[in-house]
Amino acid sequence: MNHELDDFRCTVSAHATRPPGHDFGAAEIAPPDMQALRQISHSLSTEVMPARRIETLLQAALQSTDASWGCLAVLHDGGWDIAASAVAADPLLTLADPDAFLLPVAMGVLPIGILDAAVRLRNGLVLRDALDARDAPAWQADDYVRRFRPRSVICVPMRCNGGLVGALYLEHLHTPGVFTPTRTAVVEIIALQAGFALENARLHDALSEQCARLSSTEEKMRDTLSELARASRFQAYGELVASIVHEVAQPVTALDSSARAGLRWLDRSSPNIDGAREMLAHISACALRARTIINGLRAKARQAPPAFAVFDLDDALQEVAGMVSCTLDAMQVELRVDGPPAATPLRGDRVPLQQAIINLLMNGADSMLGIPTDKRLLTLACEPAQDVLHIHIDDHGEGVAPELADRIFEPLFTTKPNGMGMGLGICRSIVDAHHGRLDLTRRATGGTRATITLPRLAS
Repeated sequence: MNHELDDFRCTVSAHATRPPGHDFGAAEIAPPDMQALRQISHSLSTEVMPARRIETLLQAALQSTDASWGCLAVLHDGGWDIAASAVAADPLLTLADPDAFLLPVAMGVLPIGILDAAVRLRNGLVLRDALDARDAPAWQADDYVRRFRPRSVICVPMRCNGGLVGALYLEHLHTPGVFTPTRTAVVEIIALQAGFALENARLHDALSEQCARLSSTEEKMRDTLSELARASRFQAYGELVASIVHEVAQPVTALDSSARAGLRWLDRSSPNIDGAREMLAHISACALRARTIINGLRAKARQAPPAFAVFDLDDALQEVAGMVSCTLDAMQVELRVDGPPAATPLRGDRVPLQQAIINLLMNGADSMLGIPTDKRLLTLACEPAQDVLHIHIDDHGEGVAPELADRIFEPLFTTKPNGMGMGLGICRSIVDAHHGRLDLTRRATGGTRATITLPRLAS
């Protein structure tokens, strides 16, 4: 506290000599009322909210100077606004004219001319008697002075960090000469503190507004993330449905072809029972395959690990050729199978791998529909290497456009007019699950080579 009082004395001394008239008085001033300053310091230390500090400072200014009415005015958009106002609590003053002090507040009227002059003079303005033409001749025509007729007036600019914040205005309605040099020094100190309090209040309001915006933004972000998660789930469901439709289409087509062939065997004048029995067996195998595909897709949706077992790759490739033969015959596409030279054991999930190969074969067949039928040749070959097996599917179609090479594996992306854009993505996911790799490259002689590379089973 002693250091604060020393600072107060320095502030008072700095204004000890000022020219008479409209600026602060020039008389040698005594130290300000220490008791009043102690009360102000104590009040400020107990107030937490900036708005309450402003009210405390204004009340302290009224009490320490015996002013009748006062306000803290702030600059806003080039004009003056009231930040706080207060009326003296002294009943002897208010009983003389109970409505006089309420009029400026109720009407929202400010002493604009006095505020502007105080800011222009920088050190403020003191009028010993605003109604005395000899003491304050320049203020006899002022609109505020003529309407509300104050006697003693003081107005001190409030600054913070070198910038003008507003002004502290005090007046006494009936008594001239109220604002003595000592009281003027107290008002200056209060104005200094009020400038800090107003700036703190502004920063507090700005921070509260920013926190409110941040809270609103966070809420919007949570809503957006929730919508994104919902959209992602719908996309995952859509991809699962599209996968099921795409993968089941082939065995369903085979079911239809086998059923029609079986009916033709039975519709002959001499029914071919053995042929019909063979078709029924094929229908049963296709139905089992469709169920296996659906169960595999469900397991994939649950992110369940694949069920690996050891099987013969050559046998699996021959079975694939049999499954697609009817469809390829209808498309007038010739299939050539070059299996491995000997039995080749492979560890994996047989049905999904076969389905990936079938998808690649059908893609190759589709790519050749626009060329002459005598050139529609598909080749399915197996090439053993040292540690891996290469399964090649070669076609003679148009090949993959270079600008689309990075997108062909994206779900739902397709270049076919009636395609679903799921086949290549499913193929890659199946191969990835087998710790393999799927590559599509342009062939030097035209067309595309799809290569599935899988790790060989250790002997």
